[in-house]
Amino acid sequence: MFAKWKIYFKSKMKKEEWGVTNVLLWTAVLNEFDITEVELIAGTTKACFAKELKGWPPTTATDFIQVIRGNLDDSSYPDMRKAYDHAVDYAGRLFDDREDWQNVVVYETAQRIGLTKLATQREKMTWFDWQQVYPRVCDEHKAGAKFILPIDKSKQIENKHTPVQSDSPFNAELNEFFSKFGSKAV
Repeated sequence: MFAKWKIYFKSKMKKEEWGVTNVLLWTAVLNEFDITEVELIAGTTKACFAKELKGWPPTTATDFIQVIRGNLDDSSYPDMRKAYDHAVDYAGRLFDDREDWQNVVVYETAQRIGLTKLATQREKMTWFDWQQVYPRVCDEHKAGAKFILPIDKSKQIENKHTPVQSDSPFNAELNEFFSKFGSKAV
């Protein structure tokens, strides 16, 4: 990662700033945030073009994580990686434990990418999509968009329809009403 950045950023990366101590510190922080190999590879390239860095390499591991996952300070939404892991875990379930979706933006993002895709395809295919869609959904939600969680059909009240019986007192009233239209209730 640092070697690739040295080629790209050239003189903006001073050799003394990227020694063994710094690499060990970055390793500890990246491990603490559970950075995956896919994120590391994608983030290394993404950091070269990140607008928020204004043409400079990330100076701290948290800057790098922010490039990969978005704003770490926005606590109103789940961390991008944790939200993705949660969505992948729940994407294959059919209405059991739906109330366990962490947040409406997590569910909405999963819906846009596709629950089946998240449940069946490899991380290499879905993580990139998640990184593109999740921040947009969060921004839409911040701007006032309303998203809803699915209804758990097992907890819905059953619709009980009891047809009118021919000997029911209400049947006479219905017949009178329907006679205006040339029909009968029962």
